[in-house]
Amino acid sequence: MRLLLSFFLLFSALYGLPFTEIRYSDAFNKSVTLQGNITFGDERVSIAYKENNESLFYDDGDLTIYENGKEHPLDAMQEERMAAFFDILLLLHSNNQRLLEENFDIKHTKAYDILLPKGDMQEYIKKIEIARVKGELSFVKLFLKNSDTITIKIENETED
Repeated sequence: MRLLLSFFLLFSALYGLPFTEIRYSDAFNKSVTLQGNITFGDERVSIAYKENNESLFYDDGDLTIYENGKEHPLDAMQEERMAAFFDILLLLHSNNQRLLEENFDIKHTKAYDILLPKGDMQEYIKKIEIARVKGELSFVKLFLKNSDTITIKIENETED
């Protein structure tokens, strides 16, 4: 498993799709911008950030974080929230309409889709905006209940 994880993280860093992530904290009225590479698998996501030498690997419900090449432990609450975020990201990337409609009320606009969560997700997410370029996920903005936002812009290979 460690070898597979190391390979997937290396692959992500070298060949993943470049992306920009903007995290806005309402409590501090401050934004942080990060850049890196993201790689999607069937039930896995790997993110390698450039600036802070941090890598995240999510595989079928298991989350592992590396900082400067060393595994970084998370408390149960952090891991639960981050795993939920990765589950959402995988669902959005899959574009599985049946599962999307089970989990969200969806409103379509010309520029993007607005997803309003159903069930437990409503406790921490107000809404999600997504956009696709040639069918590939290119933009995600999560509006959290605490008024924070997370914006991810993915540079897909299908973009002109």
